[in-house]
Amino acid sequence: MLRFPLLALIFVLSASLAQAATFVGCVLAAEVALTGSGGAFVTSQAACNTRCTGRGAQYSYYTAGTIPTTNNCYCDNVNSYVAASAYAVGSGGTTCLATVQAVATDLATTFTFNGCVGTIVGVTVNLAQGTILGGSIVTGPQQCFQTCAGNLRAYVIPIVPSVTAILPSYGCVCDPSGQVTTGICGVGQFYGFQHPASASGQARKRQQQVLNDHADQRRRTAFCPKGMKACNIQGVDNSWECIDTATELESCGGCTFGEYTSRGALNTTSTGTDCSTLPGTLLGATTCTNGRCEISACKKRWKLVDGQCVPGTVRAVRKITVSV
Repeated sequence: MLRFPLLALIFVLSASLAQAATFVGCVLAAEVALTGSGGAFVTSQAACNTRCTGRGAQYSYYTAGTIPTTNNCYCDNVNSYVAASAYAVGSGGTTCLATVQAVATDLATTFTFNGCVGTIVGVTVNLAQGTILGGSIVTGPQQCFQTCAGNLRAYVIPIVPSVTAILPSYGCVCDPSGQVTTGICGVGQFYGFQHPASASGQARKRQQQVLNDHADQRRRTAFCPKGMKACNIQGVDNSWECIDTATELESCGGCTFGEYTSRGALNTTSTGTDCSTLPGTLLGATTCTNGRCEISACKKRWKLVDGQCVPGTVRAVRKITVSV
């Protein structure tokens, strides 16, 4: 009986929060022309924001100083936001370099830009693996704002790994406990945002159940890029490695020695399979595909049945002597 009134109240509280556009960085104009959609020429930043809002987009990219025959406004959505490698040092504050850089704007958030910081005590970015300790990996600013909705502050950092095999990504930190030091905006810097206590309080109540339901999943994926899992390293305390469990032969479908979480290596229960040690399999005849072991050949006196090696049946042969 009370379900509808309660949902209506939540809707009213949600609508009362001030959703507005906020600066989220300067990015290379050439990159947004490749990833953005609905390219057009407009006369101002405000016109670009209005155009993209009308298209139902989450982000707008606006490049100042272009000629009328050139598209200077593009729109984008949460799942296709520009790569972290496109971030660049602007001319200062929220101003980007004309013609070569675009102003990236989140069109609907309660957070506002509060400047950039170089480091946050207690937060470590590992450029060799493209991971962040003390934060989480996200697809862009909006996902970070959603993650930090119940907090007063959010920090987004474009991460460009030093290993070319790992794709660029974004790190997210909510209300860090350590001190922050100011810095110049760009790749490798934390973009700081904040919103009112009323917004964080209402969001916290509204999202608490959802956060609880997904907390364990976030802990498991917070240390690695999308599509990879943080797996415990056997015999090495408080350590993990990022593994693609969809293709990794020795951790197929999950972590052989358990998953590492933000609380440490508390769970050592195996969630994966070492395909190389399956009974009866021939050396080098196993692969991991889509998280499942696939066997192509078995050892002598074993046979392949329904994708598994099983002991073969040895039939007795009776020797018959025929006299002529």
